[in-house]
Amino acid sequence: MNHERPTFVLLHGLLCDAETWADFIGPLSRLGHVLAADLSGIGALHDAARDVLARTTGPLIVTGHSMGGRIALEMARQAPQRCRALILMNTGYQGLGEGETEKRKHLVRTAQAGGIQAIAEPWLDGMIAPRTRNDAALLSRMRAMILRSTPASFAGQIQALIERRDATELLGRLACPVLLMSGTEDRWSPLDRHAQMASRVPDAALEAIEGAGHMAPFEAPAACLSAITRWLARRRLAG
Repeated sequence: MNHERPTFVLLHGLLCDAETWADFIGPLSRLGHVLAADLSGIGALHDAARDVLARTTGPLIVTGHSMGGRIALEMARQAPQRCRALILMNTGYQGLGEGETEKRKHLVRTAQAGGIQAIAEPWLDGMIAPRTRNDAALLSRMRAMILRSTPASFAGQIQALIERRDATELLGRLACPVLLMSGTEDRWSPLDRHAQMASRVPDAALEAIEGAGHMAPFEAPAACLSAITRWLARRRLAG
């Protein structure tokens, strides 16, 4: 094993920020350096990957949630020799789906016309598990995070997602171990999609986060962190 301390690069999703990793940063900092990247100003996934790589040195354990998982894959595409491991949460690998561009652009137009608050509630409602709707404190925390975004930032992130590359071929070339996880209640990036990804990756593990939706790092942080640290220890990747 390479005993050089890794940097955990934490990449948040669409309309999110470093609050995604509030429960992760402390525990992971005991295993390596931690960088919770700010992806609010991105306009292209490959540029975001390049910028994060330029801000770091040495081996990386790249953890990406949703959109951040796409950027994690781009980092592995650009600098495979630096990626000790990938942890991909509630994410995907394929190119644009039918009608996806117009649906995403409609959300951008709505946000530009009425502010982020015009899309916050319906967007969040589609991302969470039914049980999460009963957790007022958690909902308040996630709403506050979403409202820190701006229509301009949202538009840039959406454009980056619209222009994303299909990563099917890349999955088969990943040289590092990969942990894939999704919530059992994730309707946006369901568990079976992560199983498809795992089947294409040479060295992959799959974890189901029981009762969580697309916002698993918020909805079940203890379960996510436990899965991550168990896997890291089993593979002797950090610590």
